[in-house]
Amino acid sequence: MKVKTTVHIYHSQYSWEKTPKFHVYSIKIDDTEHMTYVGERNIEIEVPDGYDPRAQKVAALEKQKQKVMADYHKTLMEINESISKLQAIEFTA
Repeated sequence: MKVKTTVHIYHSQYSWEKTPKFHVYSIKIDDTEHMTYVGERNIEIEVPDGYDPRAQKVAALEKQKQKVMADYHKTLMEINESISKLQAIEFTA
């Protein structure tokens, strides 16, 4: 299936680069010292027939879920460690 869209083309060259590069973005951004706006183009993109993004979205959510669980367990361990330190009985001879 063919999809029509508008893209924005930019020219960039940093001081350490010998040759300039061109970049294509779906949004228009402000010019900077190193990146300048070339122009807007309407293009046609070939997308596979029957493309369904749901599997990729589910995979991204599963990855996000794993990160949240890891962060949760790390925070829980830190809290338990703080509780243990507060409950520790100090021994003086």
